[in-house]
Amino acid sequence: MSKKGPTKPNKTGKATANDVVMTAEPTAKWIVDYFNPQGTILEPCRGEGAFYNNFPEQSKKEWCEISQGRDFFEYEKKVDWIITNPPFSIFDNFLTHSFEIADNVVFFCPLNKVFKSMKIDRMIQDYGGIHTVIHMGGGGKHGFPFGFATGCIHYKKDYNGPINYVRHY
Repeated sequence: MSKKGPTKPNKTGKATANDVVMTAEPTAKWIVDYFNPQGTILEPCRGEGAFYNNFPEQSKKEWCEISQGRDFFEYEKKVDWIITNPPFSIFDNFLTHSFEIADNVVFFCPLNKVFKSMKIDRMIQDYGGIHTVIHMGGGGKHGFPFGFATGCIHYKKDYNGPINYVRHY
């Protein structure tokens, strides 16, 4: 389960203990079913495997988990999809590396992380664009130790179409 306490931004480039928030299995299953990823799928923060265990069987499943000695920032193979609940304190770093290796990136996170700065907006535009935003209610509903609006953002490489907006409470 989640550690208590607010997530604070840090300049170390390393995740903090407050970043360890396990995604509830029903939430992870719903997200994977919604996006139906195909090909090679990476879960860079496997934790207990809520996303990883729900990836389609016919896909090539990959994972990283820093607590098990597999550092996402050392993973360099290209993948079709990344689906994860990223560490919030190093969100920008995680997004940057995800864009370097994946054609589709889905982050389950506080929605304010996505729209917090022009730096992030430019990075998204350089990559492609936001394909889908799914607003999933407050974080407390999903086991996060906060009530910020939470949901999924699907970033798609070289995408320049409209943003699909979905509410799923």
